Amino acid sequence: MSLYKLIVFTGPKGAGKSSLIKSLFPELDVRFEEPSYYRDYMLTGGLAVREVAGRRDAIEVIMAAIAKWNINVGLLVVDSSRPLEGVAEPRFLAVIERAEKKALVANKVDEQGSQVAELEKFALEKGLEFFGVSTKTGVGIEELKKWIITGEKTVKTMPKPVSLPVPKPPLPIDLVPVVAKKTPDKSRLTQEELEVLELCDGKRSISEIAFKTGKSYGDVKKIIDSLMVKGFIETLKTKTV
Repeated sequence: MSLYKLIVFTGPKGAGKSSLIKSLFPELDVRFEEPSYYRDYMLTGGLAVREVAGRRDAIEVIMAAIAKWNINVGLLVVDSSRPLEGVAEPRFLAVIERAEKKALVANKVDEQGSQVAELEKFALEKGLEFFGVSTKTGVGIEELKKWIITGEKTVKTMPKPVSLPVPKPPLPIDLVPVVAKKTPDKSRLTQEELEVLELCDGKRSISEIAFKTGKSYGDVKKIIDSLMVKGFIETLKTKTV
């Protein structure tokens, strides 16, 4: 069994494992060429970073030894802009399956064609934590490092919907009939029309006239319309308070 607790980085060649290690642990003197089999970087506190080569032959060689590795954190690092098929190869999952904590890290989420949704679904199916990061922009790096060191993951909360004020119902528009300056002969009017016309003083609204006469607003409005047609009402103006 390894003397050190290992933080293991595995995944296809070109996924950005070295760049991710440097972003997470900038104090390390990271070498950016692919290791022959694996490469270790020592951290304080009895921890070590182990970068595993992404070649099939390299993983086949070290598979027998992996059972003796004391893996604290296992990270499967993938290029999120590449097809999912390359990620799903069993050999990468086999490297980290014995880890106490394991996660799929989708690197390069800032690039076009990123398949974050598909990768997150794959991680869920395999029982892995999921992190989307970019070593270029720094997105997700601090969250991932916090999880590696403490095991705590920032809970993503949906923003609370903004409560929009409920619009008040519009105030009913009341109308005031204005009597024409010159009116025709009233003898042509019905008793109802005469009753309503007498209440039209330029101040009373239709609803007030309806209250006075005991009629409905709609009935009074019909009578007012008739009076307008016959030339007794000049216009209707909006009631002002």
